[in-house]
Amino acid sequence: QQTQEALKKQRTFRKYTYRGVDLGQLLDMSNNAVMELLHCRARRRFSSGLNRKPMAFIKNLRNEK
Repeated sequence: QQTQEALKKQRTFRKYTYRGVDLGQLLDMSNNAVMELLHCRARRRFSSGLNRKPMAFIKNLRNEK
């Protein structure tokens, strides 16, 4: 039981990355720089314009940082 408690204390938060770029850098990037990381279908949707919900989500992510 003590070993389980010790393991819980040693755990660190998962570091989120997307294609080798961590979350903090992704939020600092411009939309065009992020588009270069995306796959083709996502790039096309991004360039044609996002609706209100996805844009609000991106805005909230950047504000929370």
